[in-house]
Amino acid sequence: MVRVWQVPRAGVAHGREPRMTDPVGVAFIGYGRQAEFHARAMAATPDKFRLVAVSDITESRRAAAMSIGMRAGSQVSDALGADIELVFITSHSSLHFEHTIAAIKAGKHVMVEKPFATTGADARAMVDAARDAGVLISCFHNRRWDEDVCKVRTAVRDGLLGALVSIENRSAGARPAVGFGTPDFKQEWRITANMGGGTIFDFGPHWFDQVLSLKPGHRVVQVYGDVRHLRWGDADDFFEARIVFDDGCRATVGKCDFAYLSPPKWLIYGTAATLRHDNDTCIVETATTSLRVKEGDAKGDLFGNLHEAVRNGSPLLVTGNEACRNIELIEATITSARERRAIDVDI
Repeated sequence: MVRVWQVPRAGVAHGREPRMTDPVGVAFIGYGRQAEFHARAMAATPDKFRLVAVSDITESRRAAAMSIGMRAGSQVSDALGADIELVFITSHSSLHFEHTIAAIKAGKHVMVEKPFATTGADARAMVDAARDAGVLISCFHNRRWDEDVCKVRTAVRDGLLGALVSIENRSAGARPAVGFGTPDFKQEWRITANMGGGTIFDFGPHWFDQVLSLKPGHRVVQVYGDVRHLRWGDADDFFEARIVFDDGCRATVGKCDFAYLSPPKWLIYGTAATLRHDNDTCIVETATTSLRVKEGDAKGDLFGNLHEAVRNGSPLLVTGNEACRNIELIEATITSARERRAIDVDI
Protein backbone atom coordinates (compact mmCIF):
# COMPACT_ATOMS: atom_id res chain seq x y z
CA MET A 1 0.00 0.00 0.00
CA VAL A 2 1.35 3.44 -0.94
CA ARG A 3 1.59 5.88 1.94
CA VAL A 4 0.59 9.19 0.46
CA TRP A 5 1.30 11.60 3.31
CA GLN A 6 4.72 10.43 4.45
CA VAL A 7 6.33 13.87 4.30
CA PRO A 8 5.05 17.43 4.67
CA ARG A 9 4.06 18.69 1.28
CA ALA A 10 2.02 21.18 -0.65
CA GLY A 11 -1.65 20.77 0.02
CA VAL A 12 -1.13 21.22 3.75
CA ALA A 13 -2.36 24.75 3.31
CA HIS A 14 -3.55 26.82 6.27
CA GLY A 15 -2.31 24.18 8.70
CA ARG A 16 -4.40 21.17 7.68
CA GLU A 17 -3.96 18.12 5.53
CA PRO A 18 -6.44 17.62 2.69
CA ARG A 19 -9.47 15.54 3.61
CA MET A 20 -10.14 12.36 1.67
CA THR A 21 -13.16 14.07 0.11
CA ASP A 22 -11.24 17.14 -1.06
CA PRO A 23 -10.47 17.41 -4.79
CA VAL A 24 -6.75 17.14 -5.57
CA GLY A 25 -5.09 20.48 -6.34
CA VAL A 26 -3.38 20.28 -9.75
CA ALA A 27 -0.77 22.38 -11.56
CA PHE A 28 0.81 22.03 -15.00
CA ILE A 29 4.41 22.70 -15.96
CA GLY A 30 4.04 23.40 -19.65
CA TYR A 31 0.58 24.18 -21.00
CA GLY A 32 0.62 23.19 -24.65
CA ARG A 33 -2.17 21.56 -26.57
CA GLN A 34 -1.89 18.17 -24.87
CA ALA A 35 -1.88 19.78 -21.43
CA GLU A 36 -5.09 21.59 -22.29
CA PHE A 37 -6.73 18.26 -23.16
CA HIS A 38 -5.67 16.90 -19.78
CA ALA A 39 -6.94 20.01 -18.01
CA ARG A 40 -10.35 19.71 -19.66
CA ALA A 41 -10.61 16.04 -18.67
CA MET A 42 -9.76 16.87 -15.07
CA ALA A 43 -12.10 19.85 -14.99
CA ALA A 44 -14.95 17.51 -15.95
CA THR A 45 -14.64 15.84 -12.53
CA PRO A 46 -14.51 18.77 -10.06
CA ASP A 47 -15.14 16.38 -7.17
CA LYS A 48 -11.77 14.77 -7.93
CA PHE A 49 -9.55 17.56 -9.25
CA ARG A 50 -9.19 21.30 -8.71
CA LEU A 51 -7.19 23.10 -11.42
CA VAL A 52 -4.95 25.65 -9.71
CA ALA A 53 -1.89 26.86 -11.61
CA VAL A 54 0.21 26.76 -14.77
CA SER A 55 3.85 27.47 -15.51
CA ASP A 56 4.51 28.23 -19.18
CA ILE A 57 7.00 30.45 -20.99
CA THR A 58 4.51 31.40 -23.73
CA GLU A 59 2.20 34.32 -22.98
CA SER A 60 -0.73 33.01 -25.03
CA ARG A 61 -0.65 29.70 -23.14
CA ARG A 62 -0.67 31.50 -19.80
CA ALA A 63 -3.68 33.44 -21.05
CA ALA A 64 -5.39 30.18 -22.04
CA ALA A 65 -4.89 28.85 -18.53
CA MET A 66 -6.18 32.01 -16.88
CA SER A 67 -9.26 31.96 -19.12
CA ILE A 68 -10.44 28.82 -17.29
CA GLY A 69 -9.60 30.13 -13.83
CA MET A 70 -6.03 28.98 -13.24
CA ARG A 71 -3.31 31.34 -12.14
CA ALA A 72 -0.32 31.35 -14.47
CA GLY A 73 3.31 32.43 -14.47
CA SER A 74 6.48 31.89 -16.46
CA GLN A 75 8.55 30.29 -13.67
CA VAL A 76 8.48 26.64 -12.58
CA SER A 77 7.98 27.85 -9.01
CA ASP A 78 4.61 29.27 -10.07
CA ALA A 79 3.33 25.69 -10.34
CA LEU A 80 4.61 24.56 -6.95
CA GLY A 81 2.46 26.51 -4.48
CA ALA A 82 1.16 25.27 -1.14
CA ASP A 83 -2.33 24.64 -2.54
CA ILE A 84 -1.02 22.13 -5.10
CA GLU A 85 -0.64 18.40 -4.48
CA LEU A 86 -0.17 17.03 -8.00
CA VAL A 87 1.96 18.43 -10.83
CA PHE A 88 1.38 17.33 -14.43
CA ILE A 89 4.65 17.56 -16.40
CA THR A 90 3.65 18.54 -19.92
CA SER A 91 6.69 20.53 -21.04
CA HIS A 92 8.63 19.33 -24.09
CA SER A 93 10.36 16.00 -23.66
CA SER A 94 13.93 17.18 -23.01
CA LEU A 95 12.74 19.05 -19.89
CA HIS A 96 10.76 16.25 -18.27
CA PHE A 97 13.62 15.23 -15.99
CA GLU A 98 14.40 18.76 -14.78
CA HIS A 99 10.77 19.65 -14.15
CA THR A 100 9.91 16.34 -12.51
CA ILE A 101 12.79 16.61 -10.05
CA ALA A 102 11.74 20.19 -9.20
CA ALA A 103 8.19 19.03 -8.45
CA ILE A 104 9.38 16.10 -6.35
CA LYS A 105 11.72 18.32 -4.34
CA ALA A 106 8.69 20.50 -3.59
CA GLY A 107 6.90 17.42 -2.23
CA LYS A 108 4.39 17.04 -5.06
CA HIS A 109 2.97 13.92 -6.65
CA VAL A 110 3.86 13.80 -10.34
CA MET A 111 2.19 12.62 -13.53
CA VAL A 112 4.58 12.86 -16.50
CA GLU A 113 3.40 13.05 -20.09
CA LYS A 114 5.21 10.53 -22.29
CA PRO A 115 8.05 10.09 -22.90
CA PHE A 116 8.80 9.73 -19.20
CA ALA A 117 12.39 10.90 -19.79
CA THR A 118 14.96 10.82 -22.59
CA THR A 119 17.57 8.58 -20.90
CA GLY A 120 17.32 5.52 -18.73
CA ALA A 121 19.50 7.14 -16.06
CA ASP A 122 17.17 10.15 -15.82
CA ALA A 123 14.12 7.88 -15.67
CA ARG A 124 15.60 5.82 -12.83
CA ALA A 125 16.65 8.97 -10.95
CA MET A 126 13.08 10.28 -11.18
CA VAL A 127 11.63 7.06 -9.79
CA ASP A 128 14.21 6.93 -6.99
CA ALA A 129 13.64 10.57 -6.07
CA ALA A 130 9.87 10.04 -5.83
CA ARG A 131 10.36 6.97 -3.66
CA ASP A 132 12.74 8.80 -1.32
CA ALA A 133 10.35 11.78 -1.05
CA GLY A 134 7.33 9.59 -0.40
CA VAL A 135 5.38 10.91 -3.40
CA LEU A 136 3.68 9.17 -6.30
CA ILE A 137 5.07 9.19 -9.82
CA SER A 138 3.36 7.90 -12.96
CA CYS A 139 3.41 8.36 -16.73
CA PHE A 140 0.44 9.04 -19.00
CA HIS A 141 0.55 5.80 -21.00
CA ASN A 142 -3.09 6.12 -22.03
CA ARG A 143 -2.64 4.11 -25.22
CA ARG A 144 -2.19 0.95 -23.20
CA TRP A 145 -5.99 0.92 -23.51
CA ASP A 146 -6.40 1.67 -27.22
CA GLU A 147 -9.15 -0.46 -28.72
CA ASP A 148 -6.71 -2.49 -30.83
CA VAL A 149 -4.41 -3.55 -28.01
CA CYS A 150 -7.37 -4.26 -25.73
CA LYS A 151 -8.66 -6.79 -28.27
CA VAL A 152 -5.20 -8.27 -28.77
CA ARG A 153 -4.65 -8.60 -25.02
CA THR A 154 -7.99 -10.36 -24.64
CA ALA A 155 -7.10 -12.91 -27.32
CA VAL A 156 -3.73 -13.55 -25.68
CA ARG A 157 -5.15 -13.86 -22.16
CA ASP A 158 -7.92 -16.18 -23.34
CA GLY A 159 -5.27 -18.53 -24.72
CA LEU A 160 -6.53 -18.29 -28.30
CA LEU A 161 -3.01 -18.06 -29.72
CA GLY A 162 -1.21 -20.60 -27.56
CA ALA A 163 2.35 -19.64 -26.64
CA LEU A 164 3.47 -16.41 -28.30
CA VAL A 165 6.30 -16.85 -30.80
CA SER A 166 6.48 -13.51 -32.61
CA ILE A 167 4.77 -10.15 -32.04
CA GLU A 168 4.74 -7.23 -34.49
CA ASN A 169 3.36 -3.85 -33.42
CA ARG A 170 4.04 -1.25 -36.10
CA SER A 171 2.51 1.80 -37.71
CA ALA A 172 3.38 4.10 -40.58
CA GLY A 173 2.39 7.40 -42.12
CA ALA A 174 3.72 10.08 -44.45
CA ARG A 175 3.72 13.29 -42.45
CA PRO A 176 5.53 14.72 -39.42
CA ALA A 177 3.88 15.43 -36.08
CA VAL A 178 4.19 19.21 -36.33
CA GLY A 179 0.55 20.29 -36.59
CA PHE A 180 -0.14 19.23 -33.02
CA GLY A 181 2.09 21.85 -31.38
CA THR A 182 1.32 25.39 -30.33
CA PRO A 183 2.15 27.76 -33.23
CA ASP A 184 3.44 30.62 -31.09
CA PHE A 185 5.84 28.39 -29.16
CA LYS A 186 7.72 26.10 -31.56
CA GLN A 187 5.39 23.96 -33.56
CA GLU A 188 8.26 21.84 -34.87
CA TRP A 189 9.54 20.72 -31.46
CA ARG A 190 8.35 17.13 -31.98
CA ILE A 191 10.76 16.74 -34.92
CA THR A 192 13.62 18.67 -33.26
CA ALA A 193 16.28 16.46 -31.72
CA ASN A 194 17.53 18.79 -28.96
CA MET A 195 13.98 19.17 -27.64
CA GLY A 196 13.46 15.42 -27.29
CA GLY A 197 11.66 15.10 -30.61
CA GLY A 198 11.67 12.17 -33.00
CA THR A 199 9.25 9.35 -33.63
CA ILE A 200 10.91 6.91 -31.21
CA PHE A 201 10.14 9.28 -28.32
CA ASP A 202 6.75 10.23 -29.76
CA PHE A 203 5.18 6.87 -30.70
CA GLY A 204 7.80 4.53 -29.26
CA PRO A 205 6.65 4.86 -25.63
CA HIS A 206 3.12 3.85 -26.60
CA TRP A 207 4.03 0.94 -28.85
CA PHE A 208 6.65 -0.50 -26.46
CA ASP A 209 4.20 -0.18 -23.57
CA GLN A 210 1.53 -2.06 -25.54
CA VAL A 211 3.89 -4.95 -26.31
CA LEU A 212 5.12 -5.15 -22.72
CA SER A 213 1.50 -5.38 -21.57
CA LEU A 214 1.21 -8.67 -23.52
CA LYS A 215 4.18 -10.19 -21.67
CA PRO A 216 3.66 -9.51 -17.96
CA GLY A 217 6.37 -10.98 -15.78
CA HIS A 218 8.84 -11.43 -18.64
CA ARG A 219 12.11 -9.57 -19.08
CA VAL A 220 13.69 -8.36 -22.31
CA VAL A 221 17.13 -9.91 -22.77
CA GLN A 222 18.26 -8.58 -26.16
CA VAL A 223 17.56 -5.55 -28.37
CA TYR A 224 18.51 -4.82 -31.97
CA GLY A 225 17.60 -1.33 -33.15
CA ASP A 226 17.39 0.61 -36.41
CA VAL A 227 16.83 4.35 -35.82
CA ARG A 228 17.19 6.81 -38.69
CA HIS A 229 16.46 10.35 -39.83
CA LEU A 230 15.52 10.68 -43.50
CA ARG A 231 13.02 13.48 -44.06
CA TRP A 232 11.40 15.48 -41.26
CA GLY A 233 13.24 17.99 -39.08
CA ASP A 234 16.54 16.78 -37.62
CA ALA A 235 15.28 14.00 -35.34
CA ASP A 236 14.57 10.36 -36.17
CA ASP A 237 11.56 9.71 -38.41
CA PHE A 238 12.00 5.93 -38.60
CA PHE A 239 12.67 3.33 -35.95
CA GLU A 240 12.40 -0.41 -35.68
CA ALA A 241 13.31 -2.40 -32.58
CA ARG A 242 13.58 -6.16 -32.50
CA ILE A 243 13.48 -7.42 -28.95
CA VAL A 244 13.87 -10.86 -27.40
CA PHE A 245 12.08 -11.89 -24.21
CA ASP A 246 13.47 -14.30 -21.65
CA ASP A 247 11.11 -17.07 -22.83
CA GLY A 248 12.34 -16.80 -26.44
CA CYS A 249 9.40 -14.78 -27.80
CA ARG A 250 10.48 -12.10 -30.29
CA ALA A 251 8.78 -8.76 -30.84
CA THR A 252 9.14 -6.02 -33.45
CA VAL A 253 8.13 -2.47 -32.54
CA GLY A 254 8.30 0.26 -35.16
CA LYS A 255 7.10 3.51 -36.71
CA CYS A 256 7.85 5.06 -40.11
CA ASP A 257 6.94 8.67 -40.90
CA PHE A 258 7.59 8.63 -44.67
CA ALA A 259 5.48 5.63 -45.71
CA TYR A 260 2.57 5.72 -48.16
CA LEU A 261 1.37 2.19 -47.36
CA SER A 262 1.07 0.74 -43.88
CA PRO A 263 1.53 -2.75 -42.42
CA PRO A 264 -1.16 -4.19 -40.17
CA LYS A 265 -0.89 -2.66 -36.71
CA TRP A 266 -0.55 -6.13 -35.16
CA LEU A 267 0.64 -9.45 -36.54
CA ILE A 268 1.20 -12.17 -33.93
CA TYR A 269 2.26 -15.77 -34.48
CA GLY A 270 1.37 -18.21 -31.72
CA THR A 271 1.74 -21.95 -31.45
CA ALA A 272 -2.04 -22.39 -31.81
CA ALA A 273 -3.14 -19.52 -34.08
CA THR A 274 -2.20 -16.31 -35.88
CA LEU A 275 -3.65 -12.90 -35.05
CA ARG A 276 -3.88 -9.96 -37.43
CA HIS A 277 -5.29 -6.57 -36.46
CA ASP A 278 -5.70 -4.19 -39.39
CA ASN A 279 -7.76 -1.01 -39.23
CA ASP A 280 -10.64 -1.97 -36.89
CA THR A 281 -10.62 -5.70 -37.57
CA CYS A 282 -8.97 -8.23 -35.26
CA ILE A 283 -8.91 -11.77 -36.67
CA VAL A 284 -7.57 -14.94 -35.03
CA GLU A 285 -6.98 -17.66 -37.63
CA THR A 286 -6.24 -21.38 -37.34
CA ALA A 287 -6.17 -24.15 -39.92
CA THR A 288 -9.89 -24.73 -39.41
CA THR A 289 -11.39 -21.60 -37.84
CA SER A 290 -11.49 -17.86 -38.22
CA LEU A 291 -12.58 -15.83 -35.20
CA ARG A 292 -13.24 -12.10 -35.13
CA VAL A 293 -12.38 -10.58 -31.75
CA LYS A 294 -15.07 -7.99 -31.08
CA GLU A 295 -14.55 -7.11 -27.43
CA GLY A 296 -11.40 -6.19 -25.56
CA ASP A 297 -10.21 -5.37 -22.07
CA ALA A 298 -12.05 -2.77 -20.06
CA LYS A 299 -10.32 0.57 -20.54
CA GLY A 300 -8.28 1.99 -17.70
CA ASP A 301 -9.26 5.35 -16.21
CA LEU A 302 -5.91 7.03 -15.63
CA PHE A 303 -7.40 10.17 -14.09
CA GLY A 304 -9.76 8.33 -11.78
CA ASN A 305 -6.95 5.99 -10.76
CA LEU A 306 -4.64 8.92 -10.07
CA HIS A 307 -7.21 10.49 -7.75
CA GLU A 308 -7.68 7.20 -5.91
CA ALA A 309 -3.92 6.73 -5.60
CA VAL A 310 -3.42 10.20 -4.10
CA ARG A 311 -6.44 10.12 -1.80
CA ASN A 312 -6.74 6.45 -0.86
CA GLY A 313 -3.39 4.83 -1.63
CA SER A 314 -4.75 2.72 -4.49
CA PRO A 315 -2.13 1.07 -6.76
CA LEU A 316 -1.24 3.12 -9.82
CA LEU A 317 -2.32 1.74 -13.19
CA VAL A 318 1.03 2.88 -14.63
CA THR A 319 3.90 2.72 -12.17
CA GLY A 320 7.12 4.68 -12.26
CA ASN A 321 9.06 1.45 -12.69
CA GLU A 322 7.01 0.54 -15.76
CA ALA A 323 7.66 3.99 -17.23
CA CYS A 324 11.37 3.66 -16.46
CA ARG A 325 11.54 0.26 -18.16
CA ASN A 326 9.95 1.77 -21.25
CA ILE A 327 12.66 4.44 -21.53
CA GLU A 328 15.39 1.87 -20.92
CA LEU A 329 14.08 -0.08 -23.92
CA ILE A 330 14.07 3.04 -26.10
CA GLU A 331 17.60 3.91 -24.99
CA ALA A 332 18.77 0.36 -25.74
CA THR A 333 17.23 0.62 -29.22
CA ILE A 334 19.07 3.89 -29.88
CA THR A 335 22.35 2.47 -28.55
CA SER A 336 22.02 -0.66 -30.68
CA ALA A 337 21.33 1.41 -33.79
CA ARG A 338 24.33 3.65 -33.12
CA GLU A 339 26.65 0.69 -32.52
CA ARG A 340 25.11 -1.38 -35.34
CA ARG A 341 24.85 -4.52 -33.24
CA ALA A 342 22.44 -6.41 -31.05
CA ILE A 343 22.98 -5.69 -27.37
CA ASP A 344 22.24 -7.91 -24.40
CA VAL A 345 20.07 -6.29 -21.74
CA ASP A 346 18.03 -7.11 -18.64
CA ILE A 347 14.98 -4.85 -18.90
